[in-house]
Amino acid sequence: MALHFPQTQTRPSMLIDEKTKLEELSEACNAAIDEGTAVDLPSGSRESFTYTVADQANVSEMFTACLAGATGYIYHANNGPCKTYPVADIVAIYSTLSMYKTSQLTYHNQLKQYVLTLDDPEVVEAVTYGQELTGTYLEQYNALMAEAQEQMQAVLSKLGGGDAAGG
Repeated sequence: MALHFPQTQTRPSMLIDEKTKLEELSEACNAAIDEGTAVDLPSGSRESFTYTVADQANVSEMFTACLAGATGYIYHANNGPCKTYPVADIVAIYSTLSMYKTSQLTYHNQLKQYVLTLDDPEVVEAVTYGQELTGTYLEQYNALMAEAQEQMQAVLSKLGGGDAAGG
């Protein structure tokens, strides 16, 4: 039995191997975001923060409170006790974690776009989260991250903290 595709479609829209690989890459991206990253705080320490969905809400709430005039906010680093972070530290936590999430999502999207171009199931299977992007995928990633950094700097410049974003 021959397969017939519309003239605009040259291959099946998604191979089983692609679907499995894309799910695997998505899970890896989400896990990387949840794991979070270390943040260099203006107060002088380096602390690690997870960035689960709940953490994202908490960090956003802290940042919003600072925008509204709070001079500090109670929070905690991974496995650390609660303490009051000054505004400059909160801005660093927010901007670093936000840019970290953006970098993971952007990387994941570029890797996904690459996988969708592959026809060989063995090549699809060999793709791993964390592998280096190349060619147009790397160029697009770099362009998007530069744009994201510009947008973050625009937000932070309104706070007088334009140099706080990590990335």
